[in-house]
Amino acid sequence: MVEEQIDISVVMLTYFHENYIAQALDSVLSQETNLRYEILIGDDASGDRTPDIIREYAARYPDIIRPVLRTENLGANRNGWDLGHRVRGKYIAYLEGDDFWLDPQKMQKQWEFLEANPKYSGCCGKCLIVDENNQPDYTRKPQFAWSKKEFTLDDLVDSWDIPCQAGTLMYRNAYKGDDTISYKAHRNVGDKTTFLFLLTMGPIYCSNEILSCYRFINRKDGHNYFSQHYANPYRNYDMFMYPVRLETWARKNGISLRRDQHFGKRIGYRFCRFVEECVKDPSPTRLKYLAEMVTKSHEKGKYCWYILKTLIEME
Repeated sequence: MVEEQIDISVVMLTYFHENYIAQALDSVLSQETNLRYEILIGDDASGDRTPDIIREYAARYPDIIRPVLRTENLGANRNGWDLGHRVRGKYIAYLEGDDFWLDPQKMQKQWEFLEANPKYSGCCGKCLIVDENNQPDYTRKPQFAWSKKEFTLDDLVDSWDIPCQAGTLMYRNAYKGDDTISYKAHRNVGDKTTFLFLLTMGPIYCSNEILSCYRFINRKDGHNYFSQHYANPYRNYDMFMYPVRLETWARKNGISLRRDQHFGKRIGYRFCRFVEECVKDPSPTRLKYLAEMVTKSHEKGKYCWYILKTLIEME
């Protein structure tokens, strides 16, 4: 039997999203479209009712929802990498299990745009930030809100910014390179990795339409990225090494970069803060990480000088 063509694969990652996953799924299932789509939803061993809710939805929509319920926590990027190798659609849309789409025609409009504009690797829009109770936060502007209509590889490298929040994105299922860096660069941060892959194939079109809601939560007992990030005592090390590893991958894979072009616009700040942390808590782990940061960076002399500079400023 010939398998029916899938137009769009919606990739959803969930982790302790029992309060939000139904809203996320409903925002996809209520899309006004005549396209054939699937929802691949990977739960990363949540310890709440998220897997049960996913099972309930999969039973109601067996032809659309393909659940992958993990018994071992892999981290967001290994979870997403695995789902990415299961997709069947010509295009891919992404949505975290605690976010949701606002525009009921998001899929249809983005599919039509990419069909008509083959020069673009993907297209995206704007998002609205909400809290855990769905209340909009108009005082918080996404740091990734981009004002240009067309976002290129040079924009990513020079600004170390991204064109959109990933929940607004749809892109071509066409990347054929080595994608294991998706989870090797960072366990949970993968937005710039995805955009790096896409921008090697072509620019991304950015519209001004508000397409989705991005849920921002930061609390001590939270399981979401920001809560875990701010609780991580080695976050400056992690956020320094993420662009360093991506740059190493990019240069090995023939991505055109000038010798003076380096990933990570603010990693000098991260490095100096980590040096300060090493002085205040000179544990073997911190000193090991500091040595790794210098040796694996693409500017060893610069970061050796930053160590001396930071020590002088701390006196």
